[in-house]
Amino acid sequence: MKLIVISSPDFFRGEADIINSLFENGLEILHLRKPYCSEEHYLHLIKKIDSKYYKRITLHEHLHLAKKLSLGGVHLNRRNPEAPSNFHGRTSCSCHNVAEMQEMKKNHDYVLISPVFNSISKKNYKSAFSYKDLISLSLDCCIDQSVIALGGIEEGKLGIINSLNFGGAAVLGYLWQDKNPVERFKQLQQKALDLPSVGKVQVPKVLTIAGSDCSGGAGLQADIKTICSIGAYAASAITAITAQNTMGVRAAYPLSPQILKEQIEAVFDDIKPQAVKIGMVGNADIIKTIAAGIKKYEPAAVVFDPVMVATSGHSLLTDNCAAESLLELMPLCTLITPNTKEAEALLGVSINSLKDAREACVKLAEKVKTSVLVKGGHLDDKNSTDLLCIYKDGSTQTESFTAPRIDTKNLHGTGCTLSSAIATYLAIGYDLTSAVAMAKDYIEGAIEHAINLNIGQGNGPLWHNY
Repeated sequence: MKLIVISSPDFFRGEADIINSLFENGLEILHLRKPYCSEEHYLHLIKKIDSKYYKRITLHEHLHLAKKLSLGGVHLNRRNPEAPSNFHGRTSCSCHNVAEMQEMKKNHDYVLISPVFNSISKKNYKSAFSYKDLISLSLDCCIDQSVIALGGIEEGKLGIINSLNFGGAAVLGYLWQDKNPVERFKQLQQKALDLPSVGKVQVPKVLTIAGSDCSGGAGLQADIKTICSIGAYAASAITAITAQNTMGVRAAYPLSPQILKEQIEAVFDDIKPQAVKIGMVGNADIIKTIAAGIKKYEPAAVVFDPVMVATSGHSLLTDNCAAESLLELMPLCTLITPNTKEAEALLGVSINSLKDAREACVKLAEKVKTSVLVKGGHLDDKNSTDLLCIYKDGSTQTESFTAPRIDTKNLHGTGCTLSSAIATYLAIGYDLTSAVAMAKDYIEGAIEHAINLNIGQGNGPLWHNY
């Protein structure tokens, strides 16, 4: 993957030395961007850069200098819309929407499109594209090797950029906000070199192992809607058939462990999902079957929503051994997402406050040796707060995610939706904290868009495909 560095917009002491070091360590192209600077200051910096690297420099200002100094390229923008006459180097430009990108690709060697992710250098400069937007553009070949991703680029995002078949990534704030830009660049460069050359769009794949909800609001059906709405490919393995609707669960019938095993193997042997979401498990034999599948195929991420009791109060575990057997599955997971009632059942404690929830979250993470998200939606009348305990190598770190409570009865399937959204963002390539934060944003949108939804006579579903 090609890495482009865009200079700091401000001049600073020792800048030329750093630029020379970046080139020495393999930087292919530097965009020298100093908005509204004087030609004198611009030229002064350029002449401090070793002339053997001039062909790797692209100018954003005073473009006539590119021809005069035999530099490699010019970047066109509103301040400088045209290349110097008879300039034969590379040209590029910036785009902020799809229409611009498609038009500008015709006339330039490459284009920078931004912001792909939330900007690092500009606060509150949010991504202009959802992941679903990006994957659709890639599948339509609008994003190709002539398109460079800009905005919010850091080491953890390079895999996502690579899977979308971008031609490369342009880095700005992540580099220049570091105390040692050269070392940070070397880390980025190594990460970029380690990425496989995909050639095709790598669509993230998620397997949901869950019960079927015939009304479509929760369970397997909610998972599939969520995964597809975010922009990934959904596969499924059914653990149980339920008869339920917005009024409640009427009946639940677990499938045989053998047919579940065959479903899991069929998906992994062919589709090879990066992430698994586990929902309703039903009984101890089902749990053991799922655990065996996870051990065999070792997916990169596993999110387990330990559904024990439906919102209506109907038990979704059909034998007395099931709760104990959960402990066999949980240590194999990346994250488990119990609500407070489920956390109480797993730990044998009472949770009556956020303080209790935080302590339970840490205790459960230490008990099963994996990360835990305790959903505390009913602990506060005004806000909904979920508590994340990240477990790594015996140590724990907690974070909270708080959002105003949305006044609506349409909340059927919220737990299924949140856990499958987290699994999807993990499959895309986000770290756990980012995946939880983005999943929270997604489910808040799904709830807000369902406020006026009139489906069923009880607790209605979310609007997943908003």
